[in-house]
Amino acid sequence: MSDKFYSPPTSLAQEFRVDEYRHWSPRSQSYTSADVLQQYLRAGWQLAETVTVESFTLGGGRCVSVYHFTLSKDGCELHLPIVSSPLVLRTIMDRNLKVVYLEAKARKR
Repeated sequence: MSDKFYSPPTSLAQEFRVDEYRHWSPRSQSYTSADVLQQYLRAGWQLAETVTVESFTLGGGRCVSVYHFTLSKDGCELHLPIVSSPLVLRTIMDRNLKVVYLEAKARKR
């Protein structure tokens, strides 16, 4: 992971409502879900205008897309890789974000 991205400490939970906080760390989880993105947006983080998406072909010909969002707040940047979901697609449409498609990759195990 690039050093230019902010890695949020657990104490960041104070920024969120305790009953809705969902911890995510890039050091322990490769991807997260759209609810983590939504909690950062509710806490005042700003989305970059461009989102990149990469698709992986898994066993049996299944395809999975991962959207890479960049958020910023108070001079810090956060990179969130999020598995595709209806909420991810709705966020992209509602905010009129530009989507850049990366070259498809075959996922190796």
